Amino acid sequence: MKIQFKKYTFLIIILVGLNTTASFSQKAGEVHVQTSPQIKNVIAKKIAYNKALKPVKKYKIQLFYGSEQGAKRVSNEFNATFSDLRAVLKFNSPDWKVLVGAFKTRLEADRALVDIKKEFPDATVRNPKIKR
Repeated sequence: MKIQFKKYTFLIIILVGLNTTASFSQKAGEVHVQTSPQIKNVIAKKIAYNKALKPVKKYKIQLFYGSEQGAKRVSNEFNATFSDLRAVLKFNSPDWKVLVGAFKTRLEADRALVDIKKEFPDATVRNPKIKR
């Protein structure tokens, strides 16, 4: 009889404990953030400025993609051959790129590519990355 009484007592204590734990747990609430009108004004101006920006597309011609020594060699050759355009080295781990120009349209890039391909047959036009 004492064993059953202890079992029931233990069970009642556990049930009461679980019930009180559930009643003290966190409940959903609301958070109110107070800001000044000046901060709201600055945020609104920044949003309007970002919407007014127009994306700028620049087409580039890629002459080389590979080792650093090869990129420097191709860059020097290009700069010696074409004085109106400058070759730029870009590092894209683990390789280097040699890029030329900042053409507004694909047509301009293709026209320049015709002349460049005479000296650098592997040259290609790269799709523009949008910059602001």
